[in-house]
Amino acid sequence: MAHVTVDHTIGPTLRISPQVRDFLVFTIWSMVTFVQFRGDELLLYPLALYYAYSIWRDQNRIVPLLARAWVVLLFPTWCLISVLWAVDPVDAFKHALYLFLTLIICFQVAATLSARQIMHAVCIAASVIALVHLFVAYGLGRGDLGIFPSKNTMGKTMVILWVVTFAVFLDPGTRWLFRLSSLGMASIAAWLAGASNSATAVLLVLASALLLIAGAVILRGGLLRASRLAILFFSLGLVLSAALAILPYQQVEPVDAVLSHFNKDSTLTGRTVLWQYAENEIREHPLLGVGAGGFWRYQESPLVQKIYFEFYKGPWDNFNFHNSYYEIAVHQGLIGLGIMMLALSWGVFMIGRWAITDGSMPAIYIFSYMMLVLARTMTEADFLKPFVLFHMIFWIGAIKALQRRITPE
Repeated sequence: MAHVTVDHTIGPTLRISPQVRDFLVFTIWSMVTFVQFRGDELLLYPLALYYAYSIWRDQNRIVPLLARAWVVLLFPTWCLISVLWAVDPVDAFKHALYLFLTLIICFQVAATLSARQIMHAVCIAASVIALVHLFVAYGLGRGDLGIFPSKNTMGKTMVILWVVTFAVFLDPGTRWLFRLSSLGMASIAAWLAGASNSATAVLLVLASALLLIAGAVILRGGLLRASRLAILFFSLGLVLSAALAILPYQQVEPVDAVLSHFNKDSTLTGRTVLWQYAENEIREHPLLGVGAGGFWRYQESPLVQKIYFEFYKGPWDNFNFHNSYYEIAVHQGLIGLGIMMLALSWGVFMIGRWAITDGSMPAIYIFSYMMLVLARTMTEADFLKPFVLFHMIFWIGAIKALQRRITPE
């Protein structure tokens, strides 16, 4: 906590404890990494330097976590090795270096902040970004996208805001004023997710609402109780019975109905076509891949030019396979994909065990968030890319689960 210390030679001074300073820095970092904007490096680089210093400062707390969560760093290590055969060695080296820094920052945040502080920092950062967006979009009349470059980016940000604000509202360990404010921001997040016209975002908002409510009722205080298990299995039985009673008589496939509501087709807006291109590329370089930045090279690749033409993209656009597994397999090969799956499985296990055994609202929030991350990896390609907050929260949660087992708060 911040406190005032009296110095008789200089006068009253305000000292901020390291934990409060780390909380403020992580909040600012979250705001900067939510959305790219002009001149953001003026904030991002100093924050990265601060984290480099704090990693050295807190090494006694971070090293024990690194020793037990070394699996998380296997993938960036593989990315660094891939420089030897990468199509663009410089880009591959930068990618590996930035990814190392991103994951080490996750270790630092998990080691120095409590689970509830992490949740509150993300809540404050996401709320500020949403309010800025509302001002730009509707106050300045810039249109529905406001500060966001695309509907997918807007939808992703609103999902982050929705999950954390709704979780804070459900958290009995948070003060009521903050909880009520979070409920208001959750309403704004749900509305903006719909305004983004992103089917993925809307579905994730609905799914996360069910997860958080179910978690608050069933998991809070720990699942391993007879009454909680009875409620869980009874609820699952009701859902399964309803599905078996209703779905066979549906004239329209539920998935197709949802997709048609958002003017999508069965190819998921061409994603399945992209995945076929990815599969062909994987056959060309199955084990090692082409290295980070080695495929989407518009000027050098006729195949990329063809894909851009088919999907109405210009040479200046950034594009991807809209699937994290295909994206990683193309660039880091099947070996890199296997290493990523190993780290992902570890993270899922750690977070799942934390939520089931602990049952606190921050643990339930991280668990719900994990489920959204797993769902989004199927339709977007930014998993394990540097400085992507959406996935940093997943790794922070997994490492925090480990840290709580080593030194319970």
